[in-house]
Amino acid sequence: MVKTIRNALLFAAAVHIVYVIVQVVSGILLTMKYVPKLVDAYSSKQGMESHVSFGLTAGTSGWLYALTFAGSAALYAFALQPLLRRWANRRNRS
Repeated sequence: MVKTIRNALLFAAAVHIVYVIVQVVSGILLTMKYVPKLVDAYSSKQGMESHVSFGLTAGTSGWLYALTFAGSAALYAFALQPLLRRWANRRNRS
């Protein structure tokens, strides 16, 4: 049981680490490929000034990360681990 919980937590951590890495690499690539068009930016200056808003932006809450962490750990514990055990047992029989 302890091994299952440990493996489930490691799986959930790995899923979230991969997600963060993909987001960082995606941001880097999009930043490298972005080329602003100066002519278009100055032509739409009046429209931009009237649509500026100040304040806080809505971000992802910590509860969402906690729920996805618990969900991916449960997915591993209740779905993936039994499948992996069945696969290992079939492989050992052959």
